[in-house]
Amino acid sequence: MPNPFPGMNPYLEHPDFWPEIHHLLISIIKESLTPLLRPKYRVAIEKRIYEIQGDTSLLVAIPIA
Repeated sequence: MPNPFPGMNPYLEHPDFWPEIHHLLISIIKESLTPLLRPKYRVAIEKRIYEIQGDTSLLVAIPIA
């Protein structure tokens, strides 16, 4: 029987499985990109952007893919 949801896989996107698959996929993509981008660029996972003013810092953003 063909997948009733083109472009999706309900089994893999189930909340019990997706976070693990998502992190694994990101790590594999990072490993593939790093040799192509070095030494000029660095591939970062889960980068956070902070705004620092004096002694305080504020989390401004967590970029999403």
